[in-house]
Amino acid sequence: MSTKEKPSRRDRNLADIRERATEIAERVVLEHGGGALSARGLAKELGISVGSLYNAFGDLDGVVRAVNARCGDRLAEALRNALAKAPDNARARVIAIGEAYFDFAYSEPRRWYMLFERDSDLQLDLRTAELQEGLLEMLIRAGEGDPSDEQHRQFFLLLWASVHGLVSLACRPNIVMIKPEVARSYMHDLIGAAFRNFPETAPPS
Repeated sequence: MSTKEKPSRRDRNLADIRERATEIAERVVLEHGGGALSARGLAKELGISVGSLYNAFGDLDGVVRAVNARCGDRLAEALRNALAKAPDNARARVIAIGEAYFDFAYSEPRRWYMLFERDSDLQLDLRTAELQEGLLEMLIRAGEGDPSDEQHRQFFLLLWASVHGLVSLACRPNIVMIKPEVARSYMHDLIGAAFRNFPETAPPS
């Protein structure tokens, strides 16, 4: 009979640093924005050296990924909740997901920014890739598509990209091109038009 090895003291210390640092980093992001994150500032608040922080995360990007994982979990929960309450037809379910995505960006702009805008060159990690794939599959199934069909995947990816672009214009504080309430109306039109104009892969409304 095998016994599970207990984590070493070093492993416990690193896990403690990761948990506390992620909580502090998330608070910094929510209060001051993603640009306020720094390894030196986090280490000082934790009462550890920058080297110890890097031992736990690898580098500051590791901290960003940990914060993003929390942001991603909140986004996924918001979309799932909206989907559970949506009317039982494909177009209405997709609109419900789009509205929940819009509302998340509008009400949680700094979490949304961390997920999609902070570092366009940040290397995609496995957890983020799994989150994105899961959200895409949720959208495809909500629209009565087939996640294994490449045409369906491309259709819903294009639709997601279009909604994301609209959200970016409406929810960025430094862009005043479109008012949020107008953007929500456009989003309904955009989704409706996508379903009408792509009959080969769009599921029935």
